[in-house]
Amino acid sequence: MIRQRLGLAFIFSLTCTAFVACGTKTGSGGPVSAGVTPVANEPDDGGAGQGVSQGDTQSDGDAAAAHVSPAGTGQDASSSGPSPSSTGQQGDAGAGPSVVTSQDASGSGPTAFDAGQDAAAAGHGDGAAPSHDAGDASVTAAEDASVTAAGDASVAAAGDASVTAAEGDGGSCTVAPGSIVSVFTDPVTTTDISPPNPPGITFTDTDGNLVDAHGGGIIKVCDTFYLHGQYFLPTTTNNYFNGFSMYSSKDLVTWKNEGIILPQQPSGLLGPVRKGERPHIIQCPSTGEFVLYAHASDITHEVDKEVVYATSPTVNGVYSFKGELMNANGEIAAHSDMSALTDGNNAYVVTESGWVYPLATDCHSWLSANQYPAVNGNTGGSEAPTVFRAGSTLYWIGSAKTGWQANDDFYSTAPDMMGPWTYQGYIAPVGKDTWMTQSTWVMPIAGSHGTVYMYWGDHWYGQDTGDPGLHNNLATFVFQPLIFTGTAISMPTYQVSWKLDIGAGTWSPN
Repeated sequence: MIRQRLGLAFIFSLTCTAFVACGTKTGSGGPVSAGVTPVANEPDDGGAGQGVSQGDTQSDGDAAAAHVSPAGTGQDASSSGPSPSSTGQQGDAGAGPSVVTSQDASGSGPTAFDAGQDAAAAGHGDGAAPSHDAGDASVTAAEDASVTAAGDASVAAAGDASVTAAEGDGGSCTVAPGSIVSVFTDPVTTTDISPPNPPGITFTDTDGNLVDAHGGGIIKVCDTFYLHGQYFLPTTTNNYFNGFSMYSSKDLVTWKNEGIILPQQPSGLLGPVRKGERPHIIQCPSTGEFVLYAHASDITHEVDKEVVYATSPTVNGVYSFKGELMNANGEIAAHSDMSALTDGNNAYVVTESGWVYPLATDCHSWLSANQYPAVNGNTGGSEAPTVFRAGSTLYWIGSAKTGWQANDDFYSTAPDMMGPWTYQGYIAPVGKDTWMTQSTWVMPIAGSHGTVYMYWGDHWYGQDTGDPGLHNNLATFVFQPLIFTGTAISMPTYQVSWKLDIGAGTWSPN
């Protein structure tokens, strides 16, 4: 977050040209799980959706941050992760989510993680950052054919028929309807869903440790979701940069620790006693390279601030830090809160207060700087930009500048990234503070029956206290389905517990 001086997208192309790597489908199908009623989720104008978003970061403090261990220090267990039929574990700050997985008629259900990947690297202990296993850099889906449905050639969504597997080795990327049905349950403690409720979901990884990745995004490769965000040390409250972490999942509930994908650098823009926030990964449309963009600055968030980037040939590899994102003249994008996305064959970085930076073909530089004040709504600016496409409409969700405190997020729409952008209003009932969150991502989940656009909001730690934003390693997650009325989006009612059928692309209250 940008702290207001009172006192801080990628877009998933459902054609799989950039973010979603899919393949042809094989295997035997099973019935949709009982009790899950398909819900129409797509906007009236139809078409495939894409998602991008981010949360917000900022804090005070003067304690020096401990150096996060770089890649190679993690454990290299040989066991694969648990199946998604296992229930979620209870986290330190409340009950964790549960996941239900229905099996096909033969009794074989989908496995949770690719057998070709190593098991989770060392997890988040007290004061310990997750370490990345260098041998776990490749992403494959060859052995996970059990999550597919044979004879169901239409499982892919309407614009998703010509996809290819960017990182697969011939295996299928298609998920059968009913094979993975996730349940998200918030441990709400009151019937009045108003601030400081809801408290959000505390996810734990497959090692039993808190998922510590905030203010970032989710990128889907084949049938696996990769959540990435800022890693907050559990031993300090200064929120200095200590690395960007990543977790992988087949069901968005059961998370495997992939480790620190970009550690603190020895010096410089992402070195000690610096801020590093809002990591967002895209797969460059023209090169296939995975590029991570983030915000770097001094500890005030206002001095020496710039968009920086890092690259990796694999989505969960250790990213190589490249420095500032500049144009051909060496000019930087001097902004704080930001995100990145692709829209068809084009890639963009978007930043706070309505700035759009079209990227060069290799995604290593920007071509122009364009500001669209309409996305600021009725505020003097916006942060936590969250941009996604649904059909022929682009959506830009923004947050008012209230530091770590949640507020009523708003949104604008446009037919194209270069506008015109039109302010549309709030996405949740006024006064509910966007269900006590700040926007960070909208994830399209396309299936055979529709597309669910899942909102991820960060419930920053200490929202209901006089000093929020400290201990953000305990920040919780709010996952909610967006509701479409024509081209308008909203979250009119907080879904305390809801089901997501990943293969069908539908959701229902639980």
